[in-house]
Amino acid sequence: MTAPSRGTALTLDTLLGLVGGDFVDVVHAPAGLDIPVVAVLIHDTSTTAQANAGDLVLAIGVAVDDPDVEPLMKFLGRDITLAFKVRDDAERDRLRESAIACDATVLAISPDLSWDQLHVLARRSISSTTAGVADERGVPFGDLFALANAAAASLEGPVIIDDERMEVIAFSSLGDPIDEIRQQSILQRRPPKDFIAWCETTGVLPRVRQSLRPVKVVPPDGATRLVTAIRGGTDILGYIWVAETTHELDQHSEDLLAEIARVAALQLLRSRISEDLDRRLRSDLLRGALSGRGDPGAVASRLGIEGRPFRLVSFAHEAPDARRGESHVALRPLEDLVALRVEASHRRGAVTSCNDRIYALFPALDDRPPGEVAALSREIIGQADRQLHIGLRAAVSSEVSDVALVSSARRDIDRLLNLPLLDEQRRVVCFDDSVADAILSELTELVVDRPRLLQGGVAGMVVSDRDRGTEYLPSLRAFFDAGGDLTAASRTLYVHRNTLKYRLTRIRDAFGVDVEVPAQRLVAELQVAVFTAHPELQAGLEATDLGAD
Repeated sequence: MTAPSRGTALTLDTLLGLVGGDFVDVVHAPAGLDIPVVAVLIHDTSTTAQANAGDLVLAIGVAVDDPDVEPLMKFLGRDITLAFKVRDDAERDRLRESAIACDATVLAISPDLSWDQLHVLARRSISSTTAGVADERGVPFGDLFALANAAAASLEGPVIIDDERMEVIAFSSLGDPIDEIRQQSILQRRPPKDFIAWCETTGVLPRVRQSLRPVKVVPPDGATRLVTAIRGGTDILGYIWVAETTHELDQHSEDLLAEIARVAALQLLRSRISEDLDRRLRSDLLRGALSGRGDPGAVASRLGIEGRPFRLVSFAHEAPDARRGESHVALRPLEDLVALRVEASHRRGAVTSCNDRIYALFPALDDRPPGEVAALSREIIGQADRQLHIGLRAAVSSEVSDVALVSSARRDIDRLLNLPLLDEQRRVVCFDDSVADAILSELTELVVDRPRLLQGGVAGMVVSDRDRGTEYLPSLRAFFDAGGDLTAASRTLYVHRNTLKYRLTRIRDAFGVDVEVPAQRLVAELQVAVFTAHPELQAGLEATDLGAD
């Protein structure tokens, strides 16, 4: 099988970004996600026998448990991508086992995506791929440094390309003379502050932003320059600067620079599309990992956490009872805000939304302090409050070393967010600092799933409070919260110390809950916590004869 050039083909990761993780996820990818996809085949005996490296084979009508699946995987190998329809997690798990055993690249397709839709989308994506194709000047499409060199050769002067924030993203390297402005721009990846200030105060930059033609600039301490904005419709994508050296920048130079700016606009727009696809792919991979799906190796490689620990952060609305519609509307701008901060500080990682929460994965960096992720989470919450007028709270996982544990880390931090322990001063909670809360929350889930664990005297107390208006449950809770201090607990309840002492005696005599016995006290604390966190459980208890006035 002949392998195609990776520089001239659609890659598997780009295709996944186009299709979306809600419809396709990677079951196993032993060769990584940058393998090419150059053709689409529909599986049958004759076509599959002729498959070559880079083909995408659609296993239409082939069930996951078909005895021919593993021989097919072994025949195709890791350089050909094989796609199956998968109905549920059980089928996905069986497919993953087979793919790992056969060392095959396999995708799972959602029943919601028809084979025809996938076939058409894949073929169109392949035919429209232009990666590595040169334009009419022979400049590799997408290579801004090559474009800068080509522009410098045509204009006979050194060229710098800035993005819309005036940060240097490419520059020519043909050995032209260099002045201080160019030198500092390249070294600092941004024009010198005094030069930018001069451009602003003299009106140069406002004129460049408004003009559709290049503008000549004569700085006090540098060479004469031509600069023009790189435009994408009405948006400014960046700027191109060319400095005058041995060749005077004339009308012809202006015309040529304007034409080069149009080429640069196409490349910058395509670069943005590529970045958006990459961000979407990482988002989809993280969403799959949160649900326990996807190939761990592919996820780790694409998210930049291969062999590196990471932390998971969950952001949720501060008011847990926020209406779902309002929460959904706010998710997209919030997800964009979190993604921007993650990429700016950690370069890789991923951000996704799931069940009205935003999840961010932060790879650990050697030069960052342990509390850096929590500090950044507080900054994000502050920005969301100021810019989006959204009140947030966040939970930060402990450091995780295996991508296969992402779904487990998600459960840990979700439990923390479900606990009523965040206030204005504590809107970010870290698992490392809240192990007791996390364990208590997990035990609460276990008890809720097994109602028989709620049997006993505490249940009788709850029935008495519900049916007779007694106050045993809040009394016992206040006693436990005060660490057994009767005086402190009675102040919380606004009753006399002797009143609370009397209630504890009645709880012991009527319901058999003796807080002086360690085992009974431990069970009672857990049951009280469950009934307090889940008041709906109180309504389901049957009335008994136990009780007290």
